[in-house]
Amino acid sequence: MAIQLLREGKIRFDNEILERIYTCALCKSCEEICPGLVKVTDIVRETRRQLVEKGIGPLPEHLAMLDNINRTGNILGKARPPELQRLIDELPERADTILYMGCVAQYVYPSHLISMFRILEEMGAEFTVLRDEACCGNYLAELGLKEEAEEALMKTARMFKEYRPETVVTLCPMCYNTFKNDLPKLENTLRLNVKHSTQLLEEALESGRLKASRRLEMRVVYKDPCHLGRYAEIFDAPRNVLKKIDGVRLIELNRAREFSRCCGGTIRVPYSDLRNSLCETIFDEVQEAKADAVATSCPTCFHNLYSTAPYSIKGVFDLVEILAYAVGQIERIEDLTGFLE
Repeated sequence: MAIQLLREGKIRFDNEILERIYTCALCKSCEEICPGLVKVTDIVRETRRQLVEKGIGPLPEHLAMLDNINRTGNILGKARPPELQRLIDELPERADTILYMGCVAQYVYPSHLISMFRILEEMGAEFTVLRDEACCGNYLAELGLKEEAEEALMKTARMFKEYRPETVVTLCPMCYNTFKNDLPKLENTLRLNVKHSTQLLEEALESGRLKASRRLEMRVVYKDPCHLGRYAEIFDAPRNVLKKIDGVRLIELNRAREFSRCCGGTIRVPYSDLRNSLCETIFDEVQEAKADAVATSCPTCFHNLYSTAPYSIKGVFDLVEILAYAVGQIERIEDLTGFLE
């Protein structure tokens, strides 16, 4: 409503309106319950693009993230962790499958990627990564930085043409949607088979290429990431992976699947207090369901939930870590010690 009134000139633009536009997490939750089927996320994205065009948006904190990408290739402005780099150096230069690592997992939670490496090795899969991997640009597009987002995606598209893989696997749902939906729109790009890690792992467990041989007694809530669920409509694959692990009991919240609550990942910067509030509501439901832990399959969701989890919750996990333990590829997950004693 505020956006419409702004466009019609019935209200004046001010900082309060700017904040309302940038505190939208673009999670699509409202679209699931809107009787008029209004595409709110499309409207907000276009409004942000117009603000960028007028030199009003995005916010200073967002421009700092753009600067990080321009300087370092990743949204966090960090260097690749040495323990991950050592494993990358051992991978083949070329392979039919590329594991696209993503910014958050690669630079903040490399243990998740290392677990994925070990699972792929357990499957007997030949894979590699982009040595000079850079941000896919999805987050920039969500901020209204359309040209910068296209430039970032083109950079990755050129790398794919150089490597010529058949399949690209991502841990990040935002990267998945970018390569699945936006990459094919570019001219002269490869036509790739794009999979989210949960789809690949579900297939491996179903075919017998992976076997979850370790039992894990755990009542776990699976938190649907907005960009994997409402955007990509991948709801069953991660749940089927958890169901293959003996002892794991999957608990569904009242609001799950397409109605799952947003963790506030896309607005953590600069609205961390709002992110905290959104996560607190999720954990209230988790505690009410008497679950031991929360699992997700999005590095950003993991970060937000892990950062805000109350002491009464024994653990917050990436699904890849849980499976890596179940198939015997890692001996111990730090947060799982309570379950393993």
